[in-house]
Amino acid sequence: MPRVSISPIHVGPLNFLILDCPSDTTISAYLPILEEHHVTDLVRICEGSPYDPKPLNDMGIRVHDDMKFQDGTAPSKDIVARWLDLNEQVFFNSPDKDRCIAIHCISGIGRAPVLVAVSLIEGGMDPLDAITFIRKARRGALNRVQVAFLDSYKKRKHGFGSGSKSSRGSKSNSGASGSGTEKKKSGLISKLFGK
Repeated sequence: MPRVSISPIHVGPLNFLILDCPSDTTISAYLPILEEHHVTDLVRICEGSPYDPKPLNDMGIRVHDDMKFQDGTAPSKDIVARWLDLNEQVFFNSPDKDRCIAIHCISGIGRAPVLVAVSLIEGGMDPLDAITFIRKARRGALNRVQVAFLDSYKKRKHGFGSGSKSSRGSKSNSGASGSGTEKKKSGLISKLFGK
């Protein structure tokens, strides 16, 4: 049996399963795990098609290939908006509350955790708490660029479950000036990376 790496993240109505990237030879080992966790949607962030999605589609799992971004970076506003729309659809616009979104990049420590952290922040968690929570479940998750992105991430005007699509997306505080903001950022980076 191939080794699989999964990290369940469950906070309130939000239920995620961060994976390392399956392959055609290991996908069969993931299928019972995805079923056990009630996965309805799987988001593939890695480039190319490392495995055929047919076994997942046969189980009724929708595979999303439209949220890719470069390894080691943070997602664009458009990708964040699509991710949050999927969260709304799965967790708040379905009568079935026992649902899960599986997500993976290559190793499941960068791109996948950053999107899950965005969801936790949108759900009301402080960015540092979201980062810490994910790192407890997924050792080595999130690099400096991703931590800085999460630290400056601004929640949408309307929270989850509001049904308002007019407030989709996120704003980055990259243009913020003032020593208070910069001090907070460098302090957060220092806390997380020890420098």
